[in-house]
Amino acid sequence: MQGLIRTDMKRFLQPERANFIKKGIFVFLLLVVAGFSSFSQSKTSDPSDTSTWVNSEHTSESLMGLKQGWFIGGDVGTNLFFGDVALYNNFPKPKDFSKSFGRGLSIYGGKKFKFGLSAELQAFYGTLQGQKIAPPLYERYFKGDVLNYSISAKYNLSQLFFRNKNDRKFWNRLAVYATVGFGQAFYRSRLYKLASNNQWYLEKATGYKTTGIDSAGPSSAGGLVTTHDKMQSAFILPVGGKINFKLNKKTDIVLDFYYVTVFADNVDSWSRSWSHKDKYFYSGIGLCYNFGRGDDEEVPYDQRLLRPHEKKGKATVDINSADTDMPATTGSISKGSSKRKSKSAKEDKDLEVKLKLYELQLKLFEMQFMLQ
Repeated sequence: MQGLIRTDMKRFLQPERANFIKKGIFVFLLLVVAGFSSFSQSKTSDPSDTSTWVNSEHTSESLMGLKQGWFIGGDVGTNLFFGDVALYNNFPKPKDFSKSFGRGLSIYGGKKFKFGLSAELQAFYGTLQGQKIAPPLYERYFKGDVLNYSISAKYNLSQLFFRNKNDRKFWNRLAVYATVGFGQAFYRSRLYKLASNNQWYLEKATGYKTTGIDSAGPSSAGGLVTTHDKMQSAFILPVGGKINFKLNKKTDIVLDFYYVTVFADNVDSWSRSWSHKDKYFYSGIGLCYNFGRGDDEEVPYDQRLLRPHEKKGKATVDINSADTDMPATTGSISKGSSKRKSKSAKEDKDLEVKLKLYELQLKLFEMQFMLQ
């Protein structure tokens, strides 16, 4: 019996969650490739354009069009359970991390609209675990899996907090969202008890077909899990937020976190009539890819963390070259010089474009003459 129990406790991947994990990892890797490829292929902004760029996430931009505002993302992180079988009320001690934290994987996608509002569909898979030591009760621990989906409304708080941060390299690229939604969770778990012979035995199970279940106490042996049964389900209320940091015009790095209330008390297979509903907190980091963004969304050269190497012979420009009302000094002379160089370069480009247009007109005239 002991060998079978240990084999059951070591069982990790099940068919449905294995498929979900594979799909989630594939989407996440696809986002990584797409994000960094768009980063490497993005156009380099004019170095003289310093603090005029406005992050659209800080404005109440309207993205009601069908082709604009779509996004997809994925992240991985940790899962923390709050319920009857836990060693903490708010947060575990460092020595209890290995007994408290599970793993999590999330994929999501949605559409931005106007007034800073978005709609988001999210799917999540995570593992849960916890331990309970509360004399005179005997020691217990549980392991479980949870799979959920939810539809959330997301509000852009950046238009309130960061609207005037366009001259700050870090804050200008930051976006903060608050989310609230509704969905459904599917879960299964096993609850073990520590018997008087210092062995762990199965006491209760949810979402499994079992045999020999014994809840009499630590003086008796427990049961065995034989096979999977239908996962238990309950409605959920996820509340949380996302913090996006713009890498380039297409890709954001995202810190995702949300607190999920499950409208059930047996997620840990221990249900008591006087206890609160079970909950879990997910925090993860990942990438978000935004469709339909144009070149005007590209992060300016002077606000990038990783800047492309300048070509040899290319004149460098002082990033502080802005209009001021200060008296003329050596610094102002260099600013004026850099402005004249920038203006001259722009005039040269305009002249080159005009010459190409003139050459094209001549060729068209020549073809027309030959056709006649």
